[in-house]
Amino acid sequence: MLIPEYMRRDAAAKYLGISPRTLSDWQRRRLIPFIKPARKCTIFKRTALDLAMARLTVQAIGSESPTTNVSP
Repeated sequence: MLIPEYMRRDAAAKYLGISPRTLSDWQRRRLIPFIKPARKCTIFKRTALDLAMARLTVQAIGSESPTTNVSP
C-alpha cells in the first residue's frame, strides 16, 4: 500500500495509530507539525510526522540506546 506524503487529519491519525481526537490534541499542544492552507483544512506531512514520533519516543529504563556501542 502506497502511503501519501501529505495526509488530512483522519488519514494521519490512522497512519500514527491514534484517534483523530488525540491528533487534534497534539496539534493544539504543538507536539506535531502541521500545515494550515485554509481555515478548515489541516494537512500533515508524513516525513514530519515520522520525525515527531521519533522525537516523542521514550526508551524504557534499562534498555540500550540505539547510539550506545557495547563491546564484548
